[in-house]
Amino acid sequence: TTELQLPSREDLIRHAHSALSGYWPNLANLSSSLPVANHQNEVSIYLPLEMVSIELPIWAEDCGVQGKILVPRECAASNLGPNSWKEVDWWLAVFLLLEGWHERLWEKTKGVIHSYSFRLTGWDSRAWDHAWVNRIALFLRKWVTRENNSVDALVGPLPGANLIVTHDVDAVEKTIPIRFKQGAFNLFNVIKLLSRGKIVEAANSCRKAMRMIFGQGDWNEFDELLRMEANAAVSAVFNFYADDRRKTIKRWLFDPGYDVSSDELKALMFRLRDDGHEVGLHPAFDAWRDSELIANQRKILEKNTGSTILSCRQHWLRFSWEETWTAQYKGGIKKDSTLMFNDRPGFRNSACLSWNPWNPKGSKPHPMTSISSVLMDSHLYDYHSFTDDERKAEIIRWTRECRAVEGQCCFLWHPHTLNEEYGWRGGLECLLNEVARS
Repeated sequence: TTELQLPSREDLIRHAHSALSGYWPNLANLSSSLPVANHQNEVSIYLPLEMVSIELPIWAEDCGVQGKILVPRECAASNLGPNSWKEVDWWLAVFLLLEGWHERLWEKTKGVIHSYSFRLTGWDSRAWDHAWVNRIALFLRKWVTRENNSVDALVGPLPGANLIVTHDVDAVEKTIPIRFKQGAFNLFNVIKLLSRGKIVEAANSCRKAMRMIFGQGDWNEFDELLRMEANAAVSAVFNFYADDRRKTIKRWLFDPGYDVSSDELKALMFRLRDDGHEVGLHPAFDAWRDSELIANQRKILEKNTGSTILSCRQHWLRFSWEETWTAQYKGGIKKDSTLMFNDRPGFRNSACLSWNPWNPKGSKPHPMTSISSVLMDSHLYDYHSFTDDERKAEIIRWTRECRAVEGQCCFLWHPHTLNEEYGWRGGLECLLNEVARS
């Protein structure tokens, strides 16, 4: 059983209802209009997460995937039949998934995983394949109109998809730590691929490691990146590292090596802002639970941009459900986009949504928003040996799901990967084309 205390039934429904309110903007009390089952009093949360498939009624089949929606098994009746949807605690399902409740319990009992999905052993990874929370919202929306014999005017218009391109500025030039890190990563991939008998892929990864270690490319690719985004009419969020502490070996190895107060970078950030892009903070590797450090780095960035910094994404996706959001809002951050996995694409909390995450310590939502991030460049190039066609199919898969549920989410591309030593430009072109369609 869980050590985490669920909110009261009233607070849980209010929170879930509010998080999904974009799906019923004209209806303040949708929750009272539906006979949703209540399993909250007898529920115990078990690890690892296990999802069960709920067959939707014919009139709501299009809300699911092949007519079905997956929910945590704690939310459904023990015996699943054709009308099991009537016995699902949909509000509890929304809350558990949206708030990563099983992950929070894992963190509390087994330790912080940061953002590595492979550490969640035995997990039902189907939870990450679709925006189930958004699909539940679409189902509840359709259900309430059916219950009230009315048309969609009762609930109001759908929210519309909002796909956001973001860039974590990890490098503006090729430094010794970058050569070491990227070379080591690719050599590790060589060993992994050889162990699987993938000789050709291993040879390609070995050549890439040599390029990373010995290549002399210029990694300042901002002119080309901005040209590409202007052509696609895409405005992006650029997250910059800003830290004036003395470099230790750990910081030298794990943090970006540039100085945000340099004339060149200050001019770049002013240019970004003038062109309609947003500048956010990329807090240092060790800032994931340190509000004072986040506040200091935010102030440094504000000083050098001449503007208020409201958003961030943690460096290396260093993240704790219990501590990171608290540290961020105490450090002056209002929007976070860290919620994503390092080692695979997907919907970490089964949602593509911007919402105020729940704070169990205060029994109320955090006074800041989080927005799900779904896909980044390294998922497509480093963690999988995709062909160009397979890579394009992956980008279309994730952007299509976000559009299908009219959700909000972020996609991450690192600017320096446009350099020929990486050769990741084709993936970004495909992503920009897909985002421009939404």
